[in-house]
Amino acid sequence: MNWLWIILILCVIAVITHRVWFSISSRRRKAAGQTPFVRGLTSLLDGDYNSAINLLKQAVKEQPQEVEPYLRLGDVLRETGEVKRAIQIHRELTIRPGIPRRTMARVFVSLARDYAAAHRFDRASATYEHALELTPDNEKVMEELLSIYEEMGEWDKAYLLRRDISKARKVDDTHMLALYKAYIGKIHLDAKDTKRAEANLKDALKIDSECASAYLYLGDLYYMMGNIDSAISAWRRIVTLFPEIAYITFARLEKAFYEKGRFEKIVDLYNDVLERNPRDVRTIMTLANIHRKKGNLDDALRLCQMALEFDPRSRRIKQALARLHYEKGDIEKSLQAMVEAFNGFSSDEEYYYCNSCGYRSNEVLWRCPRCKAWETFV
Repeated sequence: MNWLWIILILCVIAVITHRVWFSISSRRRKAAGQTPFVRGLTSLLDGDYNSAINLLKQAVKEQPQEVEPYLRLGDVLRETGEVKRAIQIHRELTIRPGIPRRTMARVFVSLARDYAAAHRFDRASATYEHALELTPDNEKVMEELLSIYEEMGEWDKAYLLRRDISKARKVDDTHMLALYKAYIGKIHLDAKDTKRAEANLKDALKIDSECASAYLYLGDLYYMMGNIDSAISAWRRIVTLFPEIAYITFARLEKAFYEKGRFEKIVDLYNDVLERNPRDVRTIMTLANIHRKKGNLDDALRLCQMALEFDPRSRRIKQALARLHYEKGDIEKSLQAMVEAFNGFSSDEEYYYCNSCGYRSNEVLWRCPRCKAWETFV
């Protein structure tokens, strides 16, 4: 019986070995019939970049008249960090005669990606524009060019291109278009070009009447021009429409109300926000600080303790409590609060984080400078 089992096992091994050998041989015969270019593409799909580069180099030598091996080789070199060589290869293709229109568009796209990888964004934008001249309906190229315009801060061009993309796709993109107009207005505001700033910010609100950034910058513009009442009105629109981000206006409104001799109004505004959102810790703490400045330490302490219930791990609230207890003369409670403030890790409301990548900023940003996502701080 044992001999029968041994013979059976040997037969099974023989069958398996034959099948494996046949499979390997078949693949080798198949590979032998493939061109270096096809094998290079296969290696590329497998993630074997070194083999892909070597095979594509061989394909270029064997088929110097073909565009595709050069194009792919440049792309792989860019992906592996050899950007200068990629640029050289793709630039040489742009001056080769007889390349079909759509193929030349692909060459320009690859070259534009090379320039973008090298952070030569001016060259990248110009090259993408050449590609779009050859294939104006290519939405993928339009998207990539849009990201370059954003990176360069070319918001006028970005606005027009985004509008074209939304038309091509037949989608309602009014909110983003309004954001772009607000960015254009902010650029003119920073340059103290008040006429252009106002025109673009009002255009943003015509596109989207609930564009928070436009109201914020329009208020800044009016304040710069000395029209404090209009500035207050613009900032209060954010408080009304977006109570969850009302805090971005608080410092501005406090200063404006103080200059108008109406500082008491800011307390009413904070109370209005809290009526709609009683757990808004930032507003509670801002109101607490107002009471502290006015000498109403008991009210300030009450508000801080309320805030701590909503965010018990906040270092900032505990530090505020420590200060209030100290100002009230209760040194023991002040020290206790200070120890708790620095006991381990805790949140800190004076910083804001991008929900997409975690980038930290001391102010709310409309577009993350790291991951380029929009409105992830709001």
